[in-house]
Parts: sequence; C-alpha cells; structure tokens
Amino acid sequence: MKNLFIVLSGIILLISCEKNDGKQSHVENRKPDTLAIPNQEKNVIPEAENVDYCYLNVLAKDSMFMTYRVTNGIVKGKLKYKNFEKDSSFGEITGTISADTLKVNYKFVSEGVTSEREIYFLQDSGVLLEGIGNYADNNSAKLVYRSPKAINYSTGRRLNPVDCKSIK
Repeated sequence: MKNLFIVLSGIILLISCEKNDGKQSHVENRKPDTLAIPNQEKNVIPEAENVDYCYLNVLAKDSMFMTYRVTNGIVKGKLKYKNFEKDSSFGEITGTISADTLKVNYKFVSEGVTSEREIYFLQDSGVLLEGIGNYADNNSAKLVYRSPKAINYSTGRRLNPVDCKSIK
C-alpha cells in the first residue's frame, strides 16, 4: 500500500509539472504550429508585392505588433513593442527578405529618444521568431549584430500571423 501511494504521488507530481501556465516557453520545447500552410512554404517568408502582412505576440501584459508590405523587393512597415512597466517603443522598419529570414532596420522612439537597430526574424512553421544577439560596439548611432551567425531565435518573441483588419 505504501509503494502504491508513492507511485501515485509521483505520477500526480509529473502531471502537474507539465501544466501550461500561459507563459511563453522556449521554441525548441514547442510543437510546431498547425497553420494551413503547405509544408514546402512553411519556412519561406511571404513576400507578395503590395500585400499587408501582420504579426502579433502577446505574453502576459506585454505585446509586440508588426506589419509590413513588400514593394519592389523592399520591406517597409511598422513595429511596436508595448511593454508593461518597462520602456515601450514604436517605429518604422525597412529591410529585405532572404528565404526564411526577414532582416530589418528598426528606427524607433522610446522614452523620447530616437534610436536604430537591426533585427532579424526567422520564419518557422508559419510564425516569425525574433532573433536575439549581441550588438557590435562600433560607436555608431545604429546597432548592428556583431555576428549574424550567432543570433539565437529560440529565446526571442514568437510572432503569429494575424488578420490585419482585426488589429486596426
């Protein structure tokens, strides 16, 4: 009877540890999204000309919204980080698409200061994964990645595609 109690307690403990608390977990621990995107196109960023693309990430009281349009091969749009009890930012993005990677320059205002930084997003199963990496110390007004090959996409925000009409 004592052994049965220990085994049942262990099973209950394991089940309770796997409960989803609504927080964003690391990308490598997630199952791929099941979006209606053909397999061969899941890791290619859409780049149809003159079409609005919108992406959203909501985590607790923080959110991130990005919209862009491709015209003549150039990406232009807006990006907004709305953070709870932290500095938020809003600005313009311009950049390019290279297969599964969206490479943008983000010119934004935060706390009354205008800044610029490079941000990469990796397409994975229909979502965009924000790249996190070290920026070079080049005393430039624009922050650029020290090594694009060292960018980590598993710890950044996960932006899901949304209908642009539902956000505006």
